[in-house]
Amino acid sequence: MDDREAKGRAAALRAEGLAFRYARIDVWRDVSFSLEPGEVAFLTGSNGSGKSTLLRCLAGWSAPTEGEVKLFGRPFDGADRAVRRRVAFVPDVPSFYDDLTAAEHLRFVLAANRAADAAPEAERLLGLLGLAAHGDQFPSSYSRGMRQKLALVLALAAKPDLLLLDEPYGPLDPEASKRLSALLSEARAGGAAVLASCHHDVPDLEPDLLLHLDGGRLRASRPRGAGERERG
Repeated sequence: MDDREAKGRAAALRAEGLAFRYARIDVWRDVSFSLEPGEVAFLTGSNGSGKSTLLRCLAGWSAPTEGEVKLFGRPFDGADRAVRRRVAFVPDVPSFYDDLTAAEHLRFVLAANRAADAAPEAERLLGLLGLAAHGDQFPSSYSRGMRQKLALVLALAAKPDLLLLDEPYGPLDPEASKRLSALLSEARAGGAAVLASCHHDVPDLEPDLLLHLDGGRLRASRPRGAGERERG
């Protein structure tokens, strides 16, 4: 436990010595970093560098071969329901139930997360992302961009304390990308931590932490100006 945790100010997300391997081949190793409440981090790296695998481990969907993930100061492997409700993960290819419409997905997910009172926020997000008129349709009928928007609405509606997003901008058009950045800025201002993988420049959103996977290693850096944003 570090000084911040001892004083009750635990990091939203902490990775300590993580490694992941298939058979005897390392995907990445010695991955360590921390992300504080109200911070945004971008995760970059070439195709096949292991970004999606890392995000799945952080979200408790996969188990790292070595190391430990801590969320809000507590070890996390995906089993702790109380912690899990504070986290939202959007994978690179979101999946939906075949027999539920978009509106039914929202009601089901909010009820499952004991967040039924977040329905007005979900409606607001549907409007902002252009899905308000499509709630009675099945996600299978949506375009790839629309499915991505629905997954983001499901993730953002309950105002989680930690957002893990795998290539959230990839399927979005430029206008929707700007709206997503505005929503992530709102989440950051509300104290949420955000970790998003990305392949290209993100519009209108500056990170506090840059994470880059290359050759099985993670390089972490804080760009100039991050400290000023934090103090502001």
